Amino acid sequence: MRRHPVPLTAEDVERLPGACAGCLLWELGGPCPQPRSPTVLGGLAPEVPPQETRRDPVDRKRDWVRGCVADGLPPGAVVEAPDGSRTDRTVAGFALFAPSERYAPRTGAVPRTSRDALLLATVRVAEVHREAGIGRLLLHAALREAIRQDRTAVEAYGDRRFRERACLLPAGWLLHEGFVVHREHPRTPLFRLETRRTVRWAESLEHAWDEMLARFPVAAPAPGRHSTGQAVVASSTRTSPPTGAA
Repeated sequence: MRRHPVPLTAEDVERLPGACAGCLLWELGGPCPQPRSPTVLGGLAPEVPPQETRRDPVDRKRDWVRGCVADGLPPGAVVEAPDGSRTDRTVAGFALFAPSERYAPRTGAVPRTSRDALLLATVRVAEVHREAGIGRLLLHAALREAIRQDRTAVEAYGDRRFRERACLLPAGWLLHEGFVVHREHPRTPLFRLETRRTVRWAESLEHAWDEMLARFPVAAPAPGRHSTGQAVVASSTRTSPPTGAA
């Protein structure tokens, strides 16, 4: 399977794993469908007509995503995987990220986000696809989007007492991926990852790759058969891709 994050669209919403399709905690300040999530990050829902609150949450989330995309700010990414058939694919994991002003305001004494950062709200990977590096792929998608928007960092709230099926990210995972505590909080500090660190890492990796390729022997073409007018090219040295290459 070739895994590659693609921008989140309104058509992806109903395919999101778990209860994420109908969760409006981040987008519109709705209640979190996961009772284990800390209430300290509860959203302040904007005032809307009563008929709006009675709409299907999936439809409301789809409209929110569609509005972000229309403004040129795709609010996340998805990684797809085959579902067993030849044509259909399922969402193996997704990430929700956007400028903090696109989300519902937070209530409670939570650390404030930075105006120069993209806020990574949550990452969810379907259970069957875990331990395969999909979470890191989605984090890289958030970093690329932050760079595209000319933002200097990605920020995220981390839960120090994270439990399964929560709407937040585990603090331990953020630390493992290179985030540092930016603003403290006893339960949900704000973590930050500078995009310039990612750019430097990418440049170092590209430089190391170029050096490694320069050490490979140059393939020499073998004599061709002139009677057919087509050259037959053969390599004098057979090389293999480095370990881990796709």
